[in-house]
Amino acid sequence: MASLHLLYPSHRVWTMGLAVASLGAMLYVGLYQSRAIRHIWCPVFSKGCEAVADAAFAKPFGIPDGYIAAVLYALIFLLLMVPTAKLWIWIPLLVLTGLATLANFLGVRDMMNLGSFCFHCMITTVLSPVLLWEIWQLRLAGLFFSLPEAFVNAGCNVEEGCRLYLL
Repeated sequence: MASLHLLYPSHRVWTMGLAVASLGAMLYVGLYQSRAIRHIWCPVFSKGCEAVADAAFAKPFGIPDGYIAAVLYALIFLLLMVPTAKLWIWIPLLVLTGLATLANFLGVRDMMNLGSFCFHCMITTVLSPVLLWEIWQLRLAGLFFSLPEAFVNAGCNVEEGCRLYLL
């Protein structure tokens, strides 16, 4: 049997692409926050990106949150490089992605209170629940293909389809 993480390469590539897109967006914000770049491009919200990136809530523990998020998405990407059928890979992936999703939605709340919005932060906020769902789906595919063949094929009928009951 082929290695499980290679069974659905297009699905895995899509999930990795979501992580890389979020990583890039947050790294860009982090570079502005640390003044490695002078201005941040904000196509929809004008100067909103700079206002949000310079806000007090954007530097928890004195660290630019763009860098914190970039590291989080980099870890997610690295974990996606190994088979997700193993629980010791999938659970940290799920926790990290859940943490990223929660942090993004809390960030939107902070942006609403500030009255300014960051285009790059909003992109990651939209992508994070999709990434969470995709990671969830990777594990379900892994469970299906890692079950014994007799269990998977039990009760399958071509006309009715197959049902998989996870205990």
